[in-house]
Amino acid sequence: MTDIGPDVEKPRGLGMSAVVCGVVLAILVLGRSFLVPLAIAVLFWHLLEALISDLSRLASSRFRIPPWFASILVVGLILLGLYAIGIVLLSQTNAIAIAWPHYAERMKSIVAGLADWLGEGPSAKVREELGKIDLTRQAAGLFTSAQSLVVNIVVVFLYVFFLFGERRYINVKLGALVPDAEVAGDAEKVLSAISVSIRRYVLIKTLMSVIVGVSSYVVLRTLGADFAETWALLIFLLNYIPNLGPVIGAIFPALIAWVQFDTVEYFFGVASALAFIYAIVGNALEPLIMRKSLNMSAFAIVLSLTFWGTIWGVVGMFLSVPIMVVTMIVCAHFPSWRWVAVLLSKDGRISDDRA
Repeated sequence: MTDIGPDVEKPRGLGMSAVVCGVVLAILVLGRSFLVPLAIAVLFWHLLEALISDLSRLASSRFRIPPWFASILVVGLILLGLYAIGIVLLSQTNAIAIAWPHYAERMKSIVAGLADWLGEGPSAKVREELGKIDLTRQAAGLFTSAQSLVVNIVVVFLYVFFLFGERRYINVKLGALVPDAEVAGDAEKVLSAISVSIRRYVLIKTLMSVIVGVSSYVVLRTLGADFAETWALLIFLLNYIPNLGPVIGAIFPALIAWVQFDTVEYFFGVASALAFIYAIVGNALEPLIMRKSLNMSAFAIVLSLTFWGTIWGVVGMFLSVPIMVVTMIVCAHFPSWRWVAVLLSKDGRISDDRA
């Protein structure tokens, strides 16, 4: 009987890995509607659990916060924050509805001026393309998207609610799944490393987003830009998307300022001011704080952003870095996949071999 040598086994192993990767990719794409709300819910639930746990450990010589009270406090603060955001958005919606006719006329005038500047041929093409835009259909599509967003939010909150109900059994299930004490200990270390890294990233990113959002609000309010509260909130949220988010967050307020003040100088002024804020916070302050906590390659972050944005859209962009953190830590604990963690790291050092 002929023995199968290592040279034959290696192609088989590579072929099997390719098949597994293909199946996983197909599941991620085809199961998007199910997996995206689940991923958001798990991340949100984990952060809430961490915050509740931290509050429960706060103690003094006379007082300790009970876990149940910490849970109520955290949920209450989140609901209060969502209520405040809703109030701001509703008030801005009324202002946008009142100002929209003026903005629509100004947009037409600006587009017409740009088209004329391009020349007769391109001008006619631009006008033809603008004539094809069906605002009624766009509004219907926007309404459908809003309905889908509301449904997904409800599903996420339901997932989080039931995850809270299951939390007391998680350690029991983990012990049942991994009966070997040594393997269970390694699994607990991996989960702990993932938990600490994600919490640290979200905390730092939230702090940086607050600084960017508040600074942007001050700049927009000082310049007299309309809807400063809405733009500041949008900039705060978009700052969670690495690299691309701040660019989008600067362009839209700058375009609206151009329409509002009827001069291109305001466009460049707003864009430059917001870009300066991000340059200070995103390129100086944030890397300074994160460099000792997360050791991820900037190029790998861009690749992760592109990949998850392609298969999961905007939500995938928000989740790209936390997913990359999980991938890096898990791969670091498996010798056959350690090379992936090394490639994802900034300097080749991963959690296992750091001092």
